[in-house]
Amino acid sequence: MSAAHIPIPPSTLAAAGLSLPIMLLKRRLNHNERVQKHSHAWGQLIYASRGLLTVITNSGRYIVPPEQAVWVAAHTQHEVIAMTDASLTSLYLDEAESLGLKDEACVLAITPLLSMLLAEASVRVANDDWPGPGGRLLRVIRDLLCQAEVVALNLPYPRDPRLLQITRTLLAEPGNDASLAFWQQHVGASSRTLARLFKAQTGLSFSQWKQRLKLQLAVQLLGRGESVLGTALSLGYESSSAFGFMFKQQMGISPSEFISGGRRLWQQPQAD
Repeated sequence: MSAAHIPIPPSTLAAAGLSLPIMLLKRRLNHNERVQKHSHAWGQLIYASRGLLTVITNSGRYIVPPEQAVWVAAHTQHEVIAMTDASLTSLYLDEAESLGLKDEACVLAITPLLSMLLAEASVRVANDDWPGPGGRLLRVIRDLLCQAEVVALNLPYPRDPRLLQITRTLLAEPGNDASLAFWQQHVGASSRTLARLFKAQTGLSFSQWKQRLKLQLAVQLLGRGESVLGTALSLGYESSSAFGFMFKQQMGISPSEFISGGRRLWQQPQAD
């Protein structure tokens, strides 16, 4: 069982407000630190240049593995949890600069070009350089984010209290394989009603939601250094091949390829 999360306050920039249309901030997070829930009147791109993060909003949970980031729209309540030691890069955009981005939280694919530009900006850009090269670089990054592919790695939360009772249990016990026929005896609604509400409120069937939960947990376990077989068994799969089939079907790469591609990003953050 993981240690309790250590609450830490949001960044000073998040509290003070934006003095420019786009601003960038780097921050080091230690394993199990949790940036307390907050919101602000501007959007935020949350990107882990090293390490693994989880972002939680009122409507769902989002994983930030290598080569992906979470876009959090303005006025969205959110908290950030470091699943490993991590280097967090936040790009803050006011509402005018966010017009080409979604008005809800989502996971975005970060291309190698975007990754390099974010790394360059985090080193080179001063937040008072809006009229100069730094500001132009930030605007290029903004334009590329508007074109970024949305990745289906979020775990949407339902609103119905009966469904929330089910999902809270599954979040605490991901190996729980009970069907809706079982749950109808405990939450006061038929399995047909539960299935209909699940699809309507999350966009996923019950089985798809459970699979998405296991996918998120797989990313976390692999990111922490767990073996493919160990991850498969932890999630209730009888073999690594069955787990690998699910993972590749959802992620487009095998668990081994995921580990290999992200190995350098799982390492301890280097000095900035």
